[in-house]
Amino acid sequence: MVLQALYSLSDDQAEFQIQDRISFMRFLRLGLGDRVPDAKTIWLFREHLTKGPAVENLFARFDKHLANVR
Repeated sequence: MVLQALYSLSDDQAEFQIQDRISFMRFLRLGLGDRVPDAKTIWLFREHLTKGPAVENLFARFDKHLANVR
């Protein structure tokens, strides 16, 4: 979801970019031999995550981390 928000990616585009970019795989801590989530899995994950406060916490933590890096 973070990568999708940063790069304005659809679920299908996210699946492709994760398979295509080593930097995306590293961000997600996936190895070259690991399975990449497909578009349906990405959609389902977002649906489950957005049903509670977890998504706000996720992006708040990510924003805090970015602020500390700068």
